[in-house]
Order: sequence, then C-alpha cells, then structure tokens
Amino acid sequence: MQREKIDGLLAQIRTTREETLRALQDVTEAEFALRTDLQRWDDLRRVLLRFADHMREHSNQLEDARQKTGTGPTMPQRMLAEAERAWGQLLAATVGLDDEIASQRPDDGGWSALQVLEHIAEVEQNVLLAAAERVLATRDQ
Repeated sequence: MQREKIDGLLAQIRTTREETLRALQDVTEAEFALRTDLQRWDDLRRVLLRFADHMREHSNQLEDARQKTGTGPTMPQRMLAEAERAWGQLLAATVGLDDEIASQRPDDGGWSALQVLEHIAEVEQNVLLAAAERVLATRDQ
C-alpha cells in the first residue's frame, strides 16, 4: 500500500498543529478577546474553537468520501482508527502539561502523569506491538 502523498500531508498537518499547540497552550481566558485580522474568526477565542471544528468537519468529509466511493475501512482498520482516536485523546490530555507537573503524584498515591505515559510507552512497544509482530510473523510460515 503506497501512502507517500497521504503520509506527507499528515506530517505537514501534524507539524503545523504541534507549532500551534506550542504557540497557544499558555493563552489565558483574558486573552480570548484579542482581535484577529480574520473577518469570520475575529477574536482569539473563535480561532481556538476553529482548530477542533475544522479537523472534525473535514474528518467527517473524509469518511463520507470513503463511504461514497466504496473504499471504507475494513473491521481491522476501524479498530485501528479507534486506537488513533484514543491517541488523539491522550495527546489532548497532555496540552499544557510540563515535565515538572507531570512528575507530581496525586495525594491518593496514584500514578503521576509521567508514570502513566511511561506505562503506555512500555506496554505499547513491548507487549502489544511485540505480540502483533510475533503473530503476523507466523502467517508467513
């Protein structure tokens, strides 16, 4: 499956979104009223809201195009898409989080945010990915 154009565009979008997050993650509510030079989204609050709306709007458009062309995802692809949605939720949970704050453990003795991320990284790589690779290697034998 060749995905050079798709992967290139996704990388471009990801880079821009990361730059956006870095630039805007410390915006305060008081700054919401700052005026922009855009007619439709004339203050910073509306621009921030549009980031999510824009992505959702066109994600729906992509899914619609796939459905209408009969190229919709298979069941395994839908399951992987759910994993990608969870990845987005995980990324969202880290907005505005720095290493110092992430290292703090809750008073109830639970895991710190950093410990949660370390656990996810460990299990994703050494358990889930490893198991999938092992089982897929057997199909070629």
